[in-house]
Amino acid sequence: MRAPMRALSVIVPIFNEEPDLWLMAAELSVHLDSIVGQGQWQFVLVDNGSVDASPQIIGRIVETWPTSIRIRLAEPNFGEALVQGLVAADGDWAYIINVDFWDEVMLGWCWRHRGLYDLVLGSKRADPMLNRQHQYRRLLSWGLNSILQFAFGFVGTDTHGQKFLSLSTMRPMIEQCRMRRGQFDTELTLRAIRQGYWIAEVPVPCVEIRPPRNLMFKKISRNLVDILRLKRMVREFPIDRPIRYHRWAREDLESEDSVQARFLLSRAERARQGAAATAA
Repeated sequence: MRAPMRALSVIVPIFNEEPDLWLMAAELSVHLDSIVGQGQWQFVLVDNGSVDASPQIIGRIVETWPTSIRIRLAEPNFGEALVQGLVAADGDWAYIINVDFWDEVMLGWCWRHRGLYDLVLGSKRADPMLNRQHQYRRLLSWGLNSILQFAFGFVGTDTHGQKFLSLSTMRPMIEQCRMRRGQFDTELTLRAIRQGYWIAEVPVPCVEIRPPRNLMFKKISRNLVDILRLKRMVREFPIDRPIRYHRWAREDLESEDSVQARFLLSRAERARQGAAATAA
């Protein structure tokens, strides 16, 4: 028998996260109880081929928060971990994080304004004052985003990282995506933009608490191969409608008294209602 629907599913891909996994769950659960409500959310923990004590910690998390779901992949594949987590999620909404990258401010803002956007991207590049990545990771992110802007006309600053999305709206698109590894995020984002979904980009802080795991040349070569494949694939979903993409400042997330934020939210909602009325 399938478990009852939750309001929010938190998708967490996990690969050798023993030092930080329990701390993430304990800290984030407090914010989830406060923002979403006790019993109204779940962790979807996808063990991405870990070889440390992460599986045991996942078991402890599931025992502590019984609404949680655990999934085990035989070998590391970040994109596949996200897909499997999203497919298994019971929530109306999903919040995708990494164990060391999540933001309660973004979560609170997205939850208060859920229904306004189909997909919210948490960008580590949107506000340089918030980005504390290692220099080589900044360079890698800049290079990838520059390629996406040139090759696909991407209007944002980041396709990787935290995301908040409507599962009821986005699930068919998730099932259409064919990219895995590191470019599932990119394909999902490009599909949503090109098909006229309502997208928002919000700045999030990025403070790395561990050294990079992959050598730059290895990651670059993989990304280039995947981007070439994605370039051929996007012919199936060309841009044929206006782009609905809003970018927000960090202060808009932190201050509910922002006049500009209220104005933009009102304008976006009126536009959404107009589009719905036209479609009807």
